[in-house]
Amino acid sequence: MKPKQEITYEPYWWLHAKPFPIQERDWQSNADVVVVGSGYTGLSAALTLLYANLKVVIIDSEMPGYGASSRNGGITSGKIKPSFKVLKKRFGLDLAKRLIEEGTTARNDLYNFIKNENIECDFENNGMLVGATSQKAFDKQKREAEELFESVGSKTDIVEKKDIQSFINSPKYIGGNFDKDIGSIHPAKLVSSMTKLVSEKNGFVYSKAKFLGAEKQNNLFKVSTERGTIIAKHLIMATNAYTDKNIPWLRKRLVPVISEMIATDSIGENRVKSLMPKLSTFGEALNVFYYFRPSPDRTRILIGGRRVRFGNENRSYKLNNGLLGIFPDLKGTSISNHWHGYVTFPLDQLPKLVMHDGIIHAAGYCGSGTVWARWMGKKAAEIILNLESKSAFYNIPFKKIPFYNGHPWFLPVAIEYYKLQDWWVNSKEG
Repeated sequence: MKPKQEITYEPYWWLHAKPFPIQERDWQSNADVVVVGSGYTGLSAALTLLYANLKVVIIDSEMPGYGASSRNGGITSGKIKPSFKVLKKRFGLDLAKRLIEEGTTARNDLYNFIKNENIECDFENNGMLVGATSQKAFDKQKREAEELFESVGSKTDIVEKKDIQSFINSPKYIGGNFDKDIGSIHPAKLVSSMTKLVSEKNGFVYSKAKFLGAEKQNNLFKVSTERGTIIAKHLIMATNAYTDKNIPWLRKRLVPVISEMIATDSIGENRVKSLMPKLSTFGEALNVFYYFRPSPDRTRILIGGRRVRFGNENRSYKLNNGLLGIFPDLKGTSISNHWHGYVTFPLDQLPKLVMHDGIIHAAGYCGSGTVWARWMGKKAAEIILNLESKSAFYNIPFKKIPFYNGHPWFLPVAIEYYKLQDWWVNSKEG
């Protein structure tokens, strides 16, 4: 009998591209722009500014890409949480269309960036199926797809029950929608390549340089860090889910949520393909859902979900149980890696790009940061460059969450509410 494999509590992605401290040059006490945070957002902002020949300094409390950028599922969605119907009611037809369309633009921009910079990050345009677990959910998907097509011209393929097995060999889903334009990447390889590009283009990246605060003096920012001060003309906050108490304005507007993943041991390409015939990526038409995909080498299945907190239970039990709920035949399959990171949600569940007291903040990607984080970093930089093509999301109100100081005490209640909604969706028709 094969001995049970010990689970590694480190991202599967780090087997191929573990975050590393780049070789640093002397400390820079001045810059055109200081960027706080070295994930997709910060690195993308830096690259855009470096292309324009500005002097850019990135500071981070950790190594480049140590957070969600090297831990996420690597699904290039570009979707946003609110439905088109909700967006139209809140913003009107014109802005609602622009918000939806920007997701497509952002996704295509990521694909062009990967191609133009010759980035090796295992990119595949393999599509995404969002599975419906009940007729109610499936009917809602159909209505939303029809409205989106009529209003925006965005086409989503509806997958009927009779065709679902050609996408996924699972008893859980009775249908779904399929977006052929969503792809997948190796997230840690992408952030590693972006880090190297910043260095090659003469950007300064300092690890273990925790941001302590900033004050405005004579139209310049005096940025304080654990390693020294920097005087800069502009300041970009790109900390997202890793925003701490030293950035109180932003922290009070973002809810951090644990996002965790597991990877199966290698089960072989043939078995993976028997379960996922098109080797697509997957999500679920639920509030509390799983997202999953084949590994880039097609020999493992990776699955993720949200968690309120970790208790004393087997840390991988919840996700393993979710995996078996989708693929019962995988019972007994070993798990090789279990890891987690953090994602953030603003009150309105929309990505944020705002200017406050002269500081540009890009954050709040609601678990879809593979596309949105890099895009918002680019758009943050373009504000400094005075380019006219501003994001449709720019300066949409970023409201403070009442009675909140950065510790999400209300999350357990919110999760139970969303679970109740999912229970209703999955309940039998009355």
